[in-house]
Amino acid sequence: MSSPTRSRDKVLQSLYEIEVGGSDLKEILKTRSKERKNTFFKNLLIGVTNLIDDLDATLKTGIDRSIKQLDPIERNILRIAIYELEKKELEPVIIISEAIRMSKKYGSTDGYKFVNAVLDKLVKEKEGKR
Repeated sequence: MSSPTRSRDKVLQSLYEIEVGGSDLKEILKTRSKERKNTFFKNLLIGVTNLIDDLDATLKTGIDRSIKQLDPIERNILRIAIYELEKKELEPVIIISEAIRMSKKYGSTDGYKFVNAVLDKLVKEKEGKR
């Protein structure tokens, strides 16, 4: 069984393959046989993929440029984090920490600062609406 941290990394890689490599969700699930048995991985990947337009609509409110201008790694890290924030199964601080960890590992040099700022802004906006 893979940890949620490793699963998030695999989801990020899968979303990147879909977006940049032209793969589709069915292909990814077929070729990643180990992850296919992992409920967390499957639910996160399918959830993000199915709600991508809603996630992007939320993301747009937290950025000052178009979504297309974002680095594909950072864009997909933000999608994963927004999806997890909306599910409310984990504390926002844990979700943001995971997003920062992924962007330090896979993203551009200072990408984690951008990811942190966007998620921080979205969380504060959401808390203000309660």
